[in-house]
Amino acid sequence: MTEKKKPTGDYTVGYARPPKEHQIKKGERQNPKGRPKSKKSSEIDISALLDEPVKVMAGGKERDMSPFEASLRQQAKRALAGHLPSIIKFVKICEEYGVIALPLVEEVGGVLVAPKGVNFNDWFESVTEEVPALTNRSRP
Repeated sequence: MTEKKKPTGDYTVGYARPPKEHQIKKGERQNPKGRPKSKKSSEIDISALLDEPVKVMAGGKERDMSPFEASLRQQAKRALAGHLPSIIKFVKICEEYGVIALPLVEEVGGVLVAPKGVNFNDWFESVTEEVPALTNRSRP
């Protein structure tokens, strides 16, 4: 067991009170080298990164694919497994690249209410000027 140092003079050694010979001396730096400078990340050429082929296992064989194709295959795999966000993202990508088209929504009838006490024909003409979609419809 180590011996505790006896206090020298009026200074007591203890918690947060190191002996005088171990205290930082005036003008002495605790960490002379200082904190190391952070390394700056070099700029990445993303287009070159996306053009560089990656090795992928497909059908039991190793193949070279573009990163986009590999990620798209993975997205499709997750979508087929039933992962809803993957399904949505895959369908959006397919729409963006023109693989699938959104089904045309058939326009159905609606209700057009005219204010009370207004001549309907005059009001309908003023509304069709502001809403061009109403001009294709027949008037009652």
